[in-house]
Amino acid sequence: MIQISDTAAQAIADHARRTYPDECVGLLLGTLSPPTADATNGLETGVSMQIRAVYPVENRWEGQITLADSDDPTSRRDRFYLDPRDYLRADRAASQQGLDVIGCYHSHPDSPATPSERDRVGAQGVGSGTQFAFLIQSVYATAAADLRGWFLRDNGARFAETALAVTPTPDA
Repeated sequence: MIQISDTAAQAIADHARRTYPDECVGLLLGTLSPPTADATNGLETGVSMQIRAVYPVENRWEGQITLADSDDPTSRRDRFYLDPRDYLRADRAASQQGLDVIGCYHSHPDSPATPSERDRVGAQGVGSGTQFAFLIQSVYATAAADLRGWFLRDNGARFAETALAVTPTPDA
C-alpha cells in the first residue's frame, strides 16, 4: 500500500494543472517500511510506502529522445523525460529532510491515470518490485482527476495497481 500526504497529493494535482496540456513529472520523497512477518500466518506483508513530499521537475522531453526503435517523436503532451541531474538534486533534497526518493509521478493530460506501454518501457531502468512507486495523475483542461499508484512487476513486464491512501499531513 502507498500512503501519500494530502499536501503531496495536492502538489501533484497543482503541478499537473500548471503544465497542462503537457505531461508533468516529479519525484516522490518519503519512507519505506520493510516487510514484516504476519503473526497469524508467518507470511511477509508488503512494504509500506509513505510519501511525505514531492519534488517537481521540468519535463525535458525533446523530439530526438526515443525509448525504442519503433518510437516516433511526438511531444511533451504524451511524453516526459526526467533529467538524471534533477534526480540527483531531488535525492539531495530528500536526504536533507531525512527522506528518500521512493518513486516518481507524471500526468496523463486528457487521459486516464493508467500506465501506457511507453510508460512501462521508460520505467524499466529503475527495476521492478515494491521499492519504487509510479503515480499517475489524470488531468483535464478544467481540473485534475484521478491519482493512482502503480508498481512495476515481473521484471518490468507489467504494471500492477496498488492501493493509494491520501492521509492528513503530519504536523511538523
